[in-house]
Amino acid sequence: MDRRLNWIKPKHTRVSLAIGALGVLLYAAIHAQPSPRIRIAAGPIGGSFYETAQAYKALIERKGYRVEIVPFQNTSEIEARVADDRAHLDLGFAAENHGGADNAKLMSLGDVQLQPIFIFENRRTAAAHPIRSFSDLRGLSLVLPPRSSVTSETMLRVFSSSAIAEANTRIAFVPLQSAATRLKQGAFDAGIFILAADSDLVADLAKNPDLVMIEVTQQRALAAKLPYLDEVTLPAGIYDLSRNIPPTDTRLLAAKISVVARRDIAPATAYAVLEAMRDVHRRRTYVNDAGAFPRYTGDASQPDRLVDEFYRDGTPWIYAHLPMAAASVVDSYLTPLLALWVAMSALNVVYEMERVRTLLQMTLAHAALWWIKRRQRRGTAPSKAALSLARKLAAHLAPEARGAARIAAELRRAIGH
Repeated sequence: MDRRLNWIKPKHTRVSLAIGALGVLLYAAIHAQPSPRIRIAAGPIGGSFYETAQAYKALIERKGYRVEIVPFQNTSEIEARVADDRAHLDLGFAAENHGGADNAKLMSLGDVQLQPIFIFENRRTAAAHPIRSFSDLRGLSLVLPPRSSVTSETMLRVFSSSAIAEANTRIAFVPLQSAATRLKQGAFDAGIFILAADSDLVADLAKNPDLVMIEVTQQRALAAKLPYLDEVTLPAGIYDLSRNIPPTDTRLLAAKISVVARRDIAPATAYAVLEAMRDVHRRRTYVNDAGAFPRYTGDASQPDRLVDEFYRDGTPWIYAHLPMAAASVVDSYLTPLLALWVAMSALNVVYEMERVRTLLQMTLAHAALWWIKRRQRRGTAPSKAALSLARKLAAHLAPEARGAARIAAELRRAIGH
């Protein structure tokens, strides 16, 4: 009975160790998995940020994620909200002129497009008060998206350089869809929006017979003074070829839009988003050439190796060819596994070297024993150096080597010890 218990106890120990090891492996695998949910901070429904986020969502969800788009009227606050741990947002859109609220927690995933500044003037107003420069907006009634939007914060900077202020100009800050609707109804002289050139809202405003799309002068000067703005050209007839809307190539100022993400975003999630950005933005648009976006210039203060390597080399092999779960485990534990492999390899090298040393000792011991016996059979005494070598071999043969004890004993007898 006791003997049977003694046999069962080691077996139970081995099972417990195996279960413990399996538990550790399962915990490590689960811990390495990225969250299956991605929350994107976008602009208001119907705006360019929201439409772009929807395009990302369709591509990212093919990889097994659940994507939630969170709309914001105050788009200039998106960076701060993404950086806020309490908001539980993973990424969002930003304009280049807005610095990150907490750069230590954010990283840029790259610039994705240029969004023009569109000015639409009421046609009746245009007949009496045509707009040729931003200064001509002074004294008119203007409608813009909410004050804390990318459009309004950018335009307030432009206005300040043109002596336009709320003291001399009626400026209303209204939610995007309401602003467009009220502009079409004639409630304002002009409306200003920063949107993607191919957005449905811009096309609707451009084709409205009661509105005129405005091209202002001094654009090069403004772009020089405000380096976050670039010049773009909207082709004639892009919104309606039959009616030739707009009637001529229209030069516009445009804001550079980028995608920012939390710096602690999982690598698998970052690659899924970067691939979606690449697929959505690499094609030609109304104002961007094919292949111009997305692009990454990096952040001198907070560079990110993952993003930089993606733009240089693409998605790493493990994320491109392995399932997301497996790739995340490999990526998370590749470094410690390689370190363990190197350590085990080093130990194996030491072990093999010890085996070689033992083999060499045994070979020398056999050779010394044969040589001494041969000299003795001929009646010639071995030299002192040979005897000294034989003594050392007999004393230092590894006792665990097969036959070492026998050879050592024979050597001792041969040399008279």
